[in-house]
Parts: sequence; structure tokens; C-alpha cells
Amino acid sequence: MSPTPSHRNSKIMDRDPPKDESDCNGLCGDRMEAVEEQSQVPPSLAAIMSTIYAHQHNIQQIEVKLKELLQNQQVLTEGLRGENERFKEAETTFNLPALFSEVCVYTQKLAYLREEMNNITDRTARLKRRAMRLQQQQQQKALNQEQQRAQLAEREKHLIARPVWAPQQDGK
Repeated sequence: MSPTPSHRNSKIMDRDPPKDESDCNGLCGDRMEAVEEQSQVPPSLAAIMSTIYAHQHNIQQIEVKLKELLQNQQVLTEGLRGENERFKEAETTFNLPALFSEVCVYTQKLAYLREEMNNITDRTARLKRRAMRLQQQQQQKALNQEQQRAQLAEREKHLIARPVWAPQQDGK
């Protein structure tokens, strides 16, 4: 199954038309060579070549994008190298392992202080409740004592002897 001559020449015809005669002579010569080459090429290779020609534009776009990606990757790689160097420099300058161990110690101290502050807060809240309760008890006791004094005063007032001739006071 060999490709038909019209199929063979279809790729050649896809080229832009010549603008002047010198281009026509060059293209005509190219067409003749292509036709001669294709007549010597096996049909399977011709099919592969036509597929490659059909996708050549897409492949070129992909190639451009890949080059752009590679350039971006190189920029990122250089940036990461620079950051790694900065980290190494900072580690040697500031002795980061010792700083991290100090941070750990101070974090533990902070946790201990928070716990102590919470305990103190709880104790003060309990003391405030107790003080409030004691204050209420004292107020109640003072109120009871005042009531007892008032009752004693009233009782003594009733116990005082009154002369019979004295006018009685409003039912008392």
C-alpha cells in the first residue's frame, strides 16, 4: 500500500506560495527532490514523516516552553543554593543548635511560670471567696447582734415600771 501521488505532494503544497519567480524556481527544484526522495522512501517511513511534519509546529512550541521551564528551574536552583549558603552562614555565625537548646529551656521555664501563675490565680480566687463568705458571716453576726440589742432594749423598755397615773402611750 503505497501513498498516492496526490498524498505525497500534499505536504509539498502546504508550503506558502512563492512570491516571485526566483522563489518558484527554488521551490520547484525542492519539490522535485522531495518527490524523488519520497518515491525512494518506504511507505511506513513516509507516514511517520508526514505525522512528524504535521506535529512539528506543536513540537516547536513545546520545545520553547521546555527551554523557558529549564531557565526558570535554573533560576530557582541558584536561588535555593543562595538560601542554603545563607542558612549555613547563619548557623556558623549564631551557633543555632545552642540557641535552639536555650529556646527549649526558656520554653520549659515559661510553661512552669504559667502553671505557677494559674495556681496562684486559683488560690487567690479561693481566698477571695473565703474572705467574702467570712465578711458575709460577720455582717450577719453584726446584724444579729444589733437585732438582739434592739430586742433587749425593747424588753427593758417593757420591764420598766410606770406609774399608774401616767397616760399610756399608743398601745404600749
